[in-house]
Amino acid sequence: MNTALVSPFLALTAVSLGLRTTSLLTSRLHPIGRMAAALVVGAIFTITALQLSDRYMVHDLGLGFLVSLAPVGVFDLMKWWYRWGK
Repeated sequence: MNTALVSPFLALTAVSLGLRTTSLLTSRLHPIGRMAAALVVGAIFTITALQLSDRYMVHDLGLGFLVSLAPVGVFDLMKWWYRWGK
């Protein structure tokens, strides 16, 4: 698969996983700080999931699971943006 095609989906997946993980832990942080923490946590989760799927040779399963979370990433990003504006 083309890396340029998959990379935005994996970035949205990382945002989704990160924002959902940090939603309760960093509720008092500034929204930009929360987004930075979410990107780090989401990137760690995404890289770990890709490495695990690579180790067990189920590349399509791992990539398909992560790419299926990408639409949720758009929703989480818009929700973060909306709450930041309030």
